[in-house]
Amino acid sequence: MGSFVLYFLVYQLVGTNAVTNAGQSDLRNELQREWSAQPAPRGDPKRAAPRKVARGKALAVLDIPKIRLDNKVVVEGVGREELRKGPGHVPSTVSPGQPGTFGVSGHRTTYGAPFYRLDELARGDTITVVTRAAIYTYTVTRTAIVRPVDTQVLDNVRGPNGKLKPTITLTTCHPRYSARQRLVIFGDLSFTSAGTGKVAA
Repeated sequence: MGSFVLYFLVYQLVGTNAVTNAGQSDLRNELQREWSAQPAPRGDPKRAAPRKVARGKALAVLDIPKIRLDNKVVVEGVGREELRKGPGHVPSTVSPGQPGTFGVSGHRTTYGAPFYRLDELARGDTITVVTRAAIYTYTVTRTAIVRPVDTQVLDNVRGPNGKLKPTITLTTCHPRYSARQRLVIFGDLSFTSAGTGKVAA
């Protein structure tokens, strides 16, 4: 029994990472093929039409310099199978860069643990989301720890003018190795630039 428990723990911490790493490589190649087939659109990137993809398919690339999260492919969906591939876009939220909340959830301790160090983010840190059409830079505004049922953290936010603000919300389990609570990072869109149509290696 002791050997079985040890094997299970090793698989959870090491084996699942290998599964996700392989999946990320496939997703990155998939995204590059798609982006290469259609050149990045010209014109104002702020007017880029949102890209719709099927569940489990690659949507964008996530970079968070502060915690050394580099070129992590975001998939569409937050089901068990989707989150095994990498961070997942909450389908009920808007696409990257659009007015409203762009929600992303990710594992903290298994399957690549993309959000393992999410607790290190603080006000002023940056989060970059790369799509074929544009590169969106969000600035962290605040953090919170909530109950799993507190889904209002994904609600859209309106600015002083009454219009929807383009924001990002990152969520993961808290504390590490527990699903008792959720760690939430909030950010506002601060800069948009044209996409390059290339996926970084």
